[in-house]
Amino acid sequence: MRLPIFLDTDPGIDDAVAIAAAIFAPELDLQLMTTVAGNVSVEKTTRNALQLLHFWNAEIPLAQGAAVPLVRAPRDAASVHGKSGMAGYDFVEHNRKPLEVPAFLAIRDALMRAPEPVTLVAIGPLTNIALLLSQCPECKPHIRRLVIMGGSAGRGNCTPNAEFNIAADPEAAACVFRSGIEIVMCGLDVTNQAILTLTISLLYRS
Repeated sequence: MRLPIFLDTDPGIDDAVAIAAAIFAPELDLQLMTTVAGNVSVEKTTRNALQLLHFWNAEIPLAQGAAVPLVRAPRDAASVHGKSGMAGYDFVEHNRKPLEVPAFLAIRDALMRAPEPVTLVAIGPLTNIALLLSQCPECKPHIRRLVIMGGSAGRGNCTPNAEFNIAADPEAAACVFRSGIEIVMCGLDVTNQAILTLTISLLYRS
């Protein structure tokens, strides 16, 4: 049986690989995507996510999320991912649009409609998830678990100690970690062990 998931993302080159994995993994059922400001602005992460869904011919609803962190000024990683967030890659034009509700409400609505609890996967800053948990606490029983790409058991990547997704909105991360929901953390130290081989690259290209 396929595992239903919602994916919160800030693409980003690395997130593009994760989105492809979520779309094509036979054991996953990607039902909703949401975007958040992180690697680049939320307008750019939304555009990138829609372009990627079109590129892979995936009919998955997408909602645009938080443009700024809960408290502090935004930061980005354009120096790593380029101004566009996708290193300037030119995608085919399309006419896809995001849903007309903000991300945390789209997640709430989808959770409340789901016949079973859903796994949330957050691979950007945790702003949308914090908004969901703080504004819609009735959703908690409908969340199976939260899987995050955030933090590190070793060194950071934006300071010697801090990983970008957590550092981009630490107040949101604190809200999420205090929520009581089950959390599976895949930190920077885990992602640094992932190797994109030529075989896997060719599989994505096909």
